[in-house]
Amino acid sequence: MNKLIMVPTTHIDVAWKEGAHNLALACATSGGEITGDQLKMMLSRGERTLVRLDRAGHIAGWGVVGVEQLPNCRVLYVYELYAPHGHFEEFCDELGVMAKSLGCLRLRCAAAPAQARLYRQRCGFAPVYQVLEVEL
Repeated sequence: MNKLIMVPTTHIDVAWKEGAHNLALACATSGGEITGDQLKMMLSRGERTLVRLDRAGHIAGWGVVGVEQLPNCRVLYVYELYAPHGHFEEFCDELGVMAKSLGCLRLRCAAAPAQARLYRQRCGFAPVYQVLEVEL
């Protein structure tokens, strides 16, 4: 059985020792937007929420989520995900349940092209818009 467990801010250090520190690898794909240490600080301050992905009582991975109240909709945004060989798609239904429990009607994430293909194929995500940048 798959289960998502929201980690309280008081237990971020414990979760980091249990493997959440690997989220730094997911941060590395952000192009310098955030580091693992910065993410840990944000989690500790309650700015984002750490979620443990459990499968049959064992840790399958970690995720970082946050609610964004946009003018016309409330969205659960998946910021980081670390689940090597964890078949993250098995947790999409649980993410949907979590989103609804937080008053959200949509799930969103940012992804590189290869990840985006997986999210579309395995979880039914569809592109909303593409984010582009130029360094100044």
